[in-house]
Amino acid sequence: MVVAITYDKETGNVGQHFGHADFFKLYEIENGRIMDSAVVAPFGQGHEAVASTMDDYSVSLVICQNIGDGAMQALSAYDIAVCPNVEGLADDAIEAFMQGSLLIENAPNCDCDHGAGSCCGGESSCGSTCGGCCH
Repeated sequence: MVVAITYDKETGNVGQHFGHADFFKLYEIENGRIMDSAVVAPFGQGHEAVASTMDDYSVSLVICQNIGDGAMQALSAYDIAVCPNVEGLADDAIEAFMQGSLLIENAPNCDCDHGAGSCCGGESSCGSTCGGCCH
């Protein structure tokens, strides 16, 4: 099984938002153990390109902080499950998943209208209900 986590290379944390992720940390899990991991960049920007990247790497599950409906639909088209609302270090998140303490929800947790630029009310604040600025 391959699990992808949105990834902030500077901090090692789970990245803020699936659709805007510059990097993903991929974990290959076999028999309850991490066999390999690698940091990769998506092949393009936007929900479809990022979902296609996940499919190219045979990802079965995406772990992220925030994800909108468009991204959920794109991942669903590839039968990729999603575990949103995860914060902290990516390595801790994969351990939590393997221990069964993360829930696969397959539901968007961000209702931002990114196309209209209405997610953030300003550079550092969020005017939406996504639990913090999702960029």
